[in-house]
Amino acid sequence: MAEDYGYGADAIGVGALVPLGDGGRVNTVWTVQRWDEDQTKWTHFRLGIPYAAFGLEPKHFAAAGLEPYSVTHVYGNLVTTSGWTRASNLLTNQGGTQALTSTAVRIGAGDGAGTAAAGDTDLSASAGSTHRWFQVVTGAGIVSTNTLAFTSVFGTADGNFAWNEFGIDVGTPTVTSGNTVNALLYNHKTSIAQGTKASGQTWTATATFTYT
Repeated sequence: MAEDYGYGADAIGVGALVPLGDGGRVNTVWTVQRWDEDQTKWTHFRLGIPYAAFGLEPKHFAAAGLEPYSVTHVYGNLVTTSGWTRASNLLTNQGGTQALTSTAVRIGAGDGAGTAAAGDTDLSASAGSTHRWFQVVTGAGIVSTNTLAFTSVFGTADGNFAWNEFGIDVGTPTVTSGNTVNALLYNHKTSIAQGTKASGQTWTATATFTYT
């Protein structure tokens, strides 16, 4: 499991370094971008996209010339026992193991007040969409030198509660967004204190893993 080490930063959070053999480690950063209701409506209008057509992505706001009104970062997470097992199975090419693909991965947010533990299989938030929501990622994980990143866009009707925890779950082989966890909770980060998302707003959650 991850071991958290505190350190100063210009954003919310603590650092987490996960040992990987002789000197190797994983650092995780969760980034939240926020656009308010007026920005969301303006972008739909400016780009001629019907308001109920689909959720807007950062590229749409950029095309409309709008920056998020707030961006924060949370450092660290705990990879669950099931998450480490899945990673090991994929590394050793075990048959029948679902990879973290664009159609199988979701980022979940919840308002739970629990503490992450290695044996976690779900967020700590209560049942129902007013307390938790898992949003399918926008595409395949973005891979660059020593990094892997997934992003989910929480639209105007999604995730409208206090964001106090994050987690990535993995289904098989094609998943949809919803308020119940899939078979595997890969990781879990609690006590994130990201504020309350309101109806009409658009927020994105990005998890970036850096390997050193």
